[in-house]
Amino acid sequence: MKKKCNCGFLEEIHGFISPSEYEQFKEYLDEKIKNSILIKVDSDANYNKGMLYGGTWYKCLNCNEIWRLVPPDFPFKGLWEKVDL
Repeated sequence: MKKKCNCGFLEEIHGFISPSEYEQFKEYLDEKIKNSILIKVDSDANYNKGMLYGGTWYKCLNCNEIWRLVPPDFPFKGLWEKVDL
């Protein structure tokens, strides 16, 4: 079961179908930042859920949850997931 944001706004993505889908999702996140729904936050370099490091972290300003975007790096298809702190 995919995790969702407590406010129902965000849902996990386990792999982007194509590079263009990833780029479209980044544009979607940028739009949410412009509309003051998300902000970028500092990431924890030691966070390694599933032994996967890195990514850009975002905070939902509606429910204060932290999410991270890990870009695709073939054969890995990328990831958008809730950060478990």
